[in-house]
Amino acid sequence: MPRIPSRTVRALTTLLGALVGVLALTAATLTSPVYAGTGWKALTTEGIYSLSPDPYEIVFADTTARSKLSKYFLLPAAQVTRSVGVPITVTTTLDPTPLGTCPPRHRIIVHYLHQPMGQPGMSQARPCYATGNNSAWGGHLLMDSEYWTSPAWFSTDPAVNEARRKDAAAHELGHILGLDHPNTDVDRDGIVEAGECVKNTAGLKPLLCSPNRGNPLARPARTGSGPVAYNVMEAGRFSTDFDLPGLRQLLANYTLRQS
Repeated sequence: MPRIPSRTVRALTTLLGALVGVLALTAATLTSPVYAGTGWKALTTEGIYSLSPDPYEIVFADTTARSKLSKYFLLPAAQVTRSVGVPITVTTTLDPTPLGTCPPRHRIIVHYLHQPMGQPGMSQARPCYATGNNSAWGGHLLMDSEYWTSPAWFSTDPAVNEARRKDAAAHELGHILGLDHPNTDVDRDGIVEAGECVKNTAGLKPLLCSPNRGNPLARPARTGSGPVAYNVMEAGRFSTDFDLPGLRQLLANYTLRQS
């Protein structure tokens, strides 16, 4: 049975051989579950300690959510399917399950709502977890419609604005799959601040860093180099250095927690 946490936070097929390879490598190198690493953190505060290898599906609360948002989940769903080994399919299915109720197993319902948290610009993930093994069950994903109804919500440059929309959608999907904000006290001042996260050599922070990707994009990329260009090019993707290793570990945890 699934359970809705008391606190809420901010397709495809994979080759069987790839999935077996990921699990075999993990089993050979680890003997116990891991819930945090460089640039990633499991959403244990919401009851999620692992990610099931069984397929997940993304559905929509209504036709407006489907028409406005379906394209924003195609890239991250394909990335998790290919690079993590957990199949996620973006469907055309409509699901009217109320917000206070967990949907069927491994179903992620996307909503298009005005200020779902009662604050401007705030979207929200409402993850559920399986009470039997604490794996990611699915849940509700609430996107703030202001990102689309206000043409320059994130930036006056259309390229940056669209990149931020893509990041926002993928960020909330990451929460449903079991990733928490990995913010950490990088400057060692005793305070974990917004945007304070590790980064790779190109300057890219985890997508799950709060706020989305840690730092807002200041301008669109017009060249093929530099951290700003890299961020725009990566819009809507889980970072290969941080988020993806975290999701792979959550997948490994599913087996390790049963050993």
